[in-house]
Amino acid sequence: MSTLLDHPLPTLPPPPPKDRRGWQRFLPQWSKRTWRVLAAVGAIIFFFGMWLFYFSSVFALESLVVEGVRTVNPADVGQRADLGAGTPLARVNAEDVESRILGIPAVQSVNVSRRWPNMIVISVVERDRVATMKEGERWATLDAQGFPFESTKKKPQGLPIVEAPEGAARAAAIAVAASLPPALATKISSVAAADPENVILSTSSGATVVWGPSEQNELKARILLALLAKSKDKWFDLRIPTTPTSAQSSPKPAPPPTPKPSTSPGAVEGDQPLDASTPGEGIPTIPGVVPSSLAPTPSPGLEFP
Repeated sequence: MSTLLDHPLPTLPPPPPKDRRGWQRFLPQWSKRTWRVLAAVGAIIFFFGMWLFYFSSVFALESLVVEGVRTVNPADVGQRADLGAGTPLARVNAEDVESRILGIPAVQSVNVSRRWPNMIVISVVERDRVATMKEGERWATLDAQGFPFESTKKKPQGLPIVEAPEGAARAAAIAVAASLPPALATKISSVAAADPENVILSTSSGATVVWGPSEQNELKARILLALLAKSKDKWFDLRIPTTPTSAQSSPKPAPPPTPKPSTSPGAVEGDQPLDASTPGEGIPTIPGVVPSSLAPTPSPGLEFP
């Protein structure tokens, strides 16, 4: 008679290891004590780095550099930046600094950057001075967008005067003034416009330039610079820049004829006959028609720079 002990059950295999999924499979199988020590060391390094960058003097501000200024005083930029020596670079808010510096009217844009370990660089772009305009008893200096960023008692030297009503006419006059190269801008005394389609320039030598609308400004400026260098005329028409014209004076309609006594039979007292002995006299003037003697002449061939 057999018993259960005579036929023991086979030994079962051990259970499979647990499947470590995701990022856990890449972690070493350290003890909890080891993990606690590593966490403590990491915290110490983190807080030491925070103190090093935000509170220590290792990365503190030692020099402030201002770039791009032409007329703005660098000291004014530094005062607006309001950054004291010893300020940690990591605690400098670049946007707040830029906002304060933009409070200087002559500054158009600014960029603040850190140069580790101890330098702040402020790059400034100033507004371009393109024209001036009378405002009451003072003179306003305008940039290319017509923004008055400077006010003085005396007229700024080397800038044309804008004479145009507020709106589209003034915008067109400022756009023309902004397109003038420095060599030409110093020769222009004023830029006037009654409307956007009729911009008139006056030179310091007394010449009048019919510019027309604010179109093809760069081409017109090059042509005008060449005309002024080669001609002593006092009137230039650049409304069609490919065919500019000029004259010794501004074309104007001829004055009305002077009446003379009549001697013909049947003439009523007070009638004034034509005098055939004087050419041109007695011929009525047609408004808008320019006499041939005053008609503008095409400009000679020019070599544009």
